Amino acid sequence: MNEIKLVQPNIKYKKSFLEFVKDVKKTGYESYPLYVKAEDDFEVFVAEQEDQSNGINIPEDWVPYNSYWLVDINEKVIGVIRVRHRVDSVYLETKGHIGYEIKSSYRRKGYGQRILELGLIEASKIGLENVLITCREDNTGSRRMIEKCNGKHKKSFDIEGLEAKLFQYEVQTH
Repeated sequence: MNEIKLVQPNIKYKKSFLEFVKDVKKTGYESYPLYVKAEDDFEVFVAEQEDQSNGINIPEDWVPYNSYWLVDINEKVIGVIRVRHRVDSVYLETKGHIGYEIKSSYRRKGYGQRILELGLIEASKIGLENVLITCREDNTGSRRMIEKCNGKHKKSFDIEGLEAKLFQYEVQTH
């Protein structure tokens, strides 16, 4: 576990990242639409990730965010975390500052908690002292990871079309 790190999106991880995207699609993660462009034109996708971190060409209702890939010692992409620079709307409040996914073959092995810990360090680097993280009430694994990172339950709410409540946590970055 010590031999994993966060890296910025880079074309040198193309093959491994596309394997990650296939896994996200196969397992039905709701974040798959974020990665469709990677399947179509990987180089443009990577360039857009940098642009979005700088606030360039951001889709409507979005804010700048930094994307990082969790890679292992063999430089295989095993997870992705996104750190939004701010949460300034009701819509973004339901998403929180941080979103992440772990490749299915790496789940339940501590990688989720590690990507969150590393993501909180990155959030601190961009000046965030407290972050909001949301997860479905029935996602016990994510709830436990957030709580292990000292997340404090802030509130619960319903989202139209979602069959489960969302739990919102607040986590200090340092």
